Amino acid sequence: MSRQANRLFCSARFRHRSLVLRVGPISLIHLPGLYPCKVLHLQDVKDVSFGFQTVTADVSKLTSFFALKMVKRLFVDKSLSPTTDFVNSTKRPFPSELELVEFKEKTEETRQKINKSLSELTDGKMENILNEDSVSDQTQILLVNAAYFVTNWMKKFPEAEIKECPFKVNKTETKPVQMMNLEATFCLGYVKELNVAILELPCLNKHISMLILLPKDIEDETTGLEKLEKALTPETLLQWTNPSMMANTKVNVFLPKFSVEGDYDLKPLLESLGMTNVFNESASDFSEMCETKGVVLSKIIHKVSLEVNEQGGESLEVPGYRILQHKDEFKADHPFIFLFRHNKTRNVILSGRFCSP
Repeated sequence: MSRQANRLFCSARFRHRSLVLRVGPISLIHLPGLYPCKVLHLQDVKDVSFGFQTVTADVSKLTSFFALKMVKRLFVDKSLSPTTDFVNSTKRPFPSELELVEFKEKTEETRQKINKSLSELTDGKMENILNEDSVSDQTQILLVNAAYFVTNWMKKFPEAEIKECPFKVNKTETKPVQMMNLEATFCLGYVKELNVAILELPCLNKHISMLILLPKDIEDETTGLEKLEKALTPETLLQWTNPSMMANTKVNVFLPKFSVEGDYDLKPLLESLGMTNVFNESASDFSEMCETKGVVLSKIIHKVSLEVNEQGGESLEVPGYRILQHKDEFKADHPFIFLFRHNKTRNVILSGRFCSP
């Protein structure tokens, strides 16, 4: 993937682009034999469990306000004969449906069945999640996380205001993009040391917000995001988006309509973070799952799709911040970073970058 490619990414450090949703790596915690807490720098799995359940419970109640679908499936070769206790463990505290399949005996047929099942579970939004190289007759355990999200704003962008505009890919190149436009009161902040504006666009009923981090201009020879990406951490994000740092401001917003899709194998990333035993026949321990020796987690597939469009409601209220009456312009006509935040817990559930139409 090129440095200028659009990306979806999210993790304990935002620069780890492969961890698309927090439900991805964190959902590994409950599986016997994995022990990823130390790798992911998590001190107390009980606290993580509570926090995760809070986020997912709240988000699952909001699907009438925006399109969000999250699917977690654990596929285990039936030859392993997992124990009843293990099957029950996959249902708490991070529910994952377990399915016994025939990787060894019917590899291609199994792959096609899994793809069909995942397509149906995501309302046809995600086709062919598993390619021909994803599984083999040696596959033992496959974990799949899939999610798609379609925005539904607190206040919709007028269709009549959507126009084709140039998007600056870098200092010298532009590409056409469908640019949405809306003038309203939004939460706006500014990080002076980075010359970056931060805009909060609330989704319908304000439980989820999109945060857009936009450098004033392209200041380097690529996307202009390098300095921002180096500075962006969970701690700095909380600091930059603190109510004392942002204010309700009349803003003329220009934002591209776009879709981004991320498709990742998390195995290489988790190995680089230190989680190696579960992928190693001589070191893995799945004795709580089955009696078979040398069982490994074969692959972790993570796929996320995001669609940002004009749809939304008619009213907009953004309380809790001081109000500035002057009007600003926020024109996202060059590369920016975006994050979707669960406002109750202030957890980022999805993030990425948009660099080119």
